[in-house]
Amino acid sequence: GGPIAVGSDRFEQGRKGKPDWLPIALAACEGPPVEVSLSLAHWLEEHGKGGAKNIIIFTPAELIAEDAGEEVVRQLLDAASKMGFGYMNKTEGIRRLTAEGVEFRDGRKLEAEISIVFPNWKPHDFLKGLPISDEVGFIITDMRMRNPDHPEIFACGDAAAITVPKLGAIGHQETEIVGKQIAKDVGKLPAEKADEPWMPEVICIGDMGGGKAFYIHSNVWFGGDTQVLKMGRLPYAQKVLYKEVFFRNHGKIANGGLPVAKWTAEHLEI
Repeated sequence: GGPIAVGSDRFEQGRKGKPDWLPIALAACEGPPVEVSLSLAHWLEEHGKGGAKNIIIFTPAELIAEDAGEEVVRQLLDAASKMGFGYMNKTEGIRRLTAEGVEFRDGRKLEAEISIVFPNWKPHDFLKGLPISDEVGFIITDMRMRNPDHPEIFACGDAAAITVPKLGAIGHQETEIVGKQIAKDVGKLPAEKADEPWMPEVICIGDMGGGKAFYIHSNVWFGGDTQVLKMGRLPYAQKVLYKEVFFRNHGKIANGGLPVAKWTAEHLEI
């Protein structure tokens, strides 16, 4: 078959209420396009229909998955280049999708027989224009996930303006904060415990096909110095286990799950 384009459109992030330490992201979350590209390449090879050489990954940003940190992205791009993937950055977003491929805002075009596009992350329409929302429609919060003007209102996950990238692991971290705040309000948790300072972390596990996955742990996007990339069978086992636990427990994940996942991924070699 012909070339396959995989990538993200430009993310529209609000500025109203944005803390100074939070960067402006050009893509909402680029773990998914990386995951799709790697697993698709494996499927193509397995079925004799091509491989990584047929896939071009594109991003509106200078670096794909920029929130993972420059060192992690360097390792990812080096591995992807050796596999044969094409790469196009700084597209500035998508202007038009056509039968021939993708036309970008910077004027370039990418020929593709199949285009797999991850659109701009948008808030629900009913959140737009509210006093608690930014100019895009995401809910403004402080680090305790409370709206500064209406502290009785909480927001977390993709709905919260502070959640950038729009990553499930950060949503889990924020729901734990919300739970502690509510427990404090009803007298079940002391303030010093509920109000402990925290900073988001990027935790991403993506399927690579063939029973392998990549694991990313980074906080440099938020001013830290952690950048970890692992690839192999252990991250894949973690991803499968997470999916099973998530659906079996209807989305309720134990707070201890994330620390255990980080430790095993970063200290065990399987």
